[in-house]
Amino acid sequence: MKTRLTLAALALAGLSFGAHAATFEAAKPYQLLLVDGEKTKQSVLSAAHSTEVKGGKHQFVLEYVEDYSTKQHIRVMEGDPVIVNLDMPADAHLTVEYKKPINYQQARSFLRDQASQISIVDKRTGQPVSAEVYTIHRPAGLNLASGVQDYLKAEGKDFNGRTDAAVAAATAKFGDAAVDADSLDMLKYWWNSADKDTQRAFQIWMIQQQ
Repeated sequence: MKTRLTLAALALAGLSFGAHAATFEAAKPYQLLLVDGEKTKQSVLSAAHSTEVKGGKHQFVLEYVEDYSTKQHIRVMEGDPVIVNLDMPADAHLTVEYKKPINYQQARSFLRDQASQISIVDKRTGQPVSAEVYTIHRPAGLNLASGVQDYLKAEGKDFNGRTDAAVAAATAKFGDAAVDADSLDMLKYWWNSADKDTQRAFQIWMIQQQ
């Protein structure tokens, strides 16, 4: 059990150390629903359009919402959720790029196959980065973010929090012993629940264990 917990701690250290802040941006009409399985902070009046993360593997869930209403018709377009999986370069400033529809008819056409028309581009270099982009059918219910996350978990496609660097570090120290995913999830939960002083104390403890 101690070995498994230490492995989880080392994996978490891979997420916390040696990485620089990077930015992922999804400008209107896209908005961010989930970042690495966690709901973004948004309300009915305020949507999330960018987030800062560490370098490494991440999963972003986007939603297209745009109002094309006229005086005669109410036309609010809501696209199926878009899943973006990628390995985020350190210090990158990534953005979602596509040919933006200019009217309701174009939006309907675009949303039939939005994933194939989206590219993820580093704004610093203007170059696209490798990413897995796909859509899933819009889940039923009022809480879209929870519905999407439940679907991804059921399909085994949710973000597991383990980067290649973290797994490699654990393998180098402990051989081929598997990282206990349940222990890692619990460790992440307590980390996110802790105050800054406790997190710093835990970081010092992890370094001492190596």
